[in-house]
Amino acid sequence: MANLFFLVFGLTILITRIILYIRPVSSPTIVDFRLHHYMYGIVLVVISLLFGWIYLFAIGLALFVDELAWLLMRGKDHADNYSWKSLVGTAAFTLLVFLLRDCLVLPFV
Repeated sequence: MANLFFLVFGLTILITRIILYIRPVSSPTIVDFRLHHYMYGIVLVVISLLFGWIYLFAIGLALFVDELAWLLMRGKDHADNYSWKSLVGTAAFTLLVFLLRDCLVLPFV
């Protein structure tokens, strides 16, 4: 189960990165508040924990982790999201999730 969780997690990051690289669209803005995919990820994580949906948890966590390095480096635009700092940070957080995958699936077992 932990390996399948990580597969869904990794594929979500990969697909998100590919789509946003090919078609870099701006996030929706509501009254000067810009929505980013990490925000959708947080909502999905909360919903998945409430309902016990492990694969929704993997998707939500991936959407959050994909922008975590960008957030920590206070990225401002699409180019910052594809900078070497952001890519290395995302790889490091992905490795961390891989190492903790058995612990992360415990609430769903």
